[in-house]
Amino acid sequence: MDSSEKTIETLEVHGEVPCARFGHTTTALSKELVILFGGAIGDMGKYTMSSDTYAFHILTSTWSKLDAEGIAPSPRAAHASIALESLQMIIYGGATGGKTIYKYRGKPCFR
Repeated sequence: MDSSEKTIETLEVHGEVPCARFGHTTTALSKELVILFGGAIGDMGKYTMSSDTYAFHILTSTWSKLDAEGIAPSPRAAHASIALESLQMIIYGGATGGKTIYKYRGKPCFR
């Protein structure tokens, strides 16, 4: 593709496709694998924090849900993640839920 061309393509995906969410992270662990973690799921102002973890296999355009072994990160949104080494990532911070958002002096706060 010519770099001056800007096109959008619809990608047909397969497998266990994650539901819509926000505040999640997607982390490329290799040229063939992207991990989606957490985020907030819901609508109408009621959201649930998630610890769902999905793998997207780039070569086959396939999603698969992963089950954690050992101690899994708690459900969260608005966190950060980064690839560390081959097939390893770190998840840090974020909102863990159970809070009400309100404004204090015009800025969003949690209560």
